[in-house]
Amino acid sequence: MTTISATRTAGRPLLDSRVLVRTYAATLVVNLPLLALLLVPQLLRSRAGSEALLMVGSFLLLVLVTSAVVIAPEVSARVAPAGDHWRPGRARSRTRAMLRSDRRASLWSLAEFVVLYIAAQGVGGVFAWMMPYVWANPAHEADPAQSAWVIDYPNYATQAAAIYLCVCFAVAWYATRVRARSARLEAAG
Repeated sequence: MTTISATRTAGRPLLDSRVLVRTYAATLVVNLPLLALLLVPQLLRSRAGSEALLMVGSFLLLVLVTSAVVIAPEVSARVAPAGDHWRPGRARSRTRAMLRSDRRASLWSLAEFVVLYIAAQGVGGVFAWMMPYVWANPAHEADPAQSAWVIDYPNYATQAAAIYLCVCFAVAWYATRVRARSARLEAAG
C-alpha cells in the first residue's frame, strides 16, 4: 500500500483538521486581493464590462490564484509550523524538494486543488442559479444608449464571496496536504 492511497500512515492522519482550519483562516486574510477582484463584475463578466476588461480580469485571476497556490506552503508554515522541515522561510523550498523527489504525490496534491477549484466554480454556478445576478435590460430596446444588461450587485457579491470562500478552502487544503506529506517524509527519513 502506498502512502498516497493510505488514509493513515503509521497511525498519523494524512490531514490534520486543526492545521487545515488555521491555514484556511490565514488564507482568507492573505488572499483578500482575490476577493477584491472577484467583487468587480466589470473585470470578470463580459455582460458587465467589455471583452478587453474581461481579458484583464481573467489574467489577474490567473495570477492571483497561481500566487495563492505558490505561497500557500509559506502561509501554512507561518500559522502551523512543524519542526525544522516546515517553518517559515523553508516551506516553499521543502515543497520544491518534494516535487523533485516524489513528482506523482506532488501532482496528486495539485490535482486535489484543481478539483476543489472546479468545485468552487460549481458552487458559484449554484449561487448564480439560486440568486440570478444578471438579466436583459428592457430599457435597452427603447434606448440603445442604455446598458444591455442589468447587474444585481448584491446577488453578484454573494456569488463572488461563495467562490472566494471555496477557492481559499482549496488553497488551504493543498497547503495542509503538502505539509502532511512533508511531515511523513521527515518521519520516514
